[in-house]
Amino acid sequence: MVPSSTLFIRMEDVTGFVRLKQEDEKRQLASELLQLRADQSEAGLSVRDRKILDLTDRLHAADAAQFDLKNSQLVKQAEQLREANASLRELTARLMQIQDEERRRIARELHDSIGQMLVAQGMYLSSVAAESHSLSAAAVRALTDSTALIEQMSRELRTTSYLLHPPLLEEAGLASAIRWYADGFAERSKITVKLELTADLGRLTNEFEIALFRIVQECLTNIHRHSGSSFASIRLARSATGITLEVQDTGVGIPVERRDKSRSGSLPGVGIRGMRERIAQLGGVIQINTGSCGTVITAHLPSPPARCPA
Repeated sequence: MVPSSTLFIRMEDVTGFVRLKQEDEKRQLASELLQLRADQSEAGLSVRDRKILDLTDRLHAADAAQFDLKNSQLVKQAEQLREANASLRELTARLMQIQDEERRRIARELHDSIGQMLVAQGMYLSSVAAESHSLSAAAVRALTDSTALIEQMSRELRTTSYLLHPPLLEEAGLASAIRWYADGFAERSKITVKLELTADLGRLTNEFEIALFRIVQECLTNIHRHSGSSFASIRLARSATGITLEVQDTGVGIPVERRDKSRSGSLPGVGIRGMRERIAQLGGVIQINTGSCGTVITAHLPSPPARCPA
């Protein structure tokens, strides 16, 4: 028979062992629970991260689509603007061509119709003057005044006709036309004009000669009307790289507000804008340097194509 004290000790050993085992199981369960909660938290975080990444990707895609749309609209608008500018330049070129043709037509009408009528009228007055001995003193004075008036009208009509379209431009070329115009301008305006033309200028195409002549004409007209200058110089040179026209005065310069309007294209009239368009149509550029000591307008043109034989 086993003693009771030994049995009690063994029961206590078994009880302690069971308690330790239960505590181990609790710790294991607690550890597993913590791990499970950690896994659940990580899984939840992963889901949130994926949602955030997905929303971010969708936002970037929406931004990219909006940017592409705006960029496409800007490209379309830029193309429309280029087409509008091209159409405007074509229209401007056509209007200038029509203007030059109309000037030529009016010049010929003035010379061939009204000019011939004035010549005939002068001949009639000359016939009457041959019989002036039979006229009264008052009639002779009236005849003399009428003859002088007819001669003045003929000169002014001829000058107007030549200013509209100088025949020398077609017959003798740009150099001769500019010399003629500069001499007449100096005589009419009392402004001294210095002319410097390159010796090997030669004949240019009709478009180049008309454009350069009109620019000279416009510049001298502006000098007379606005600059207050008593001096003007014209320099026309031809080189291997192209043609350079320079017109200079010593006047008050172009006012700042007028220069700003010219650059923005809001300047009324067709003076400076017309010069720019004429040069641009021929592939050239025009520069305007102005100040209190005067204005220099310089036009640079590429070498013109060969002139077609008449």
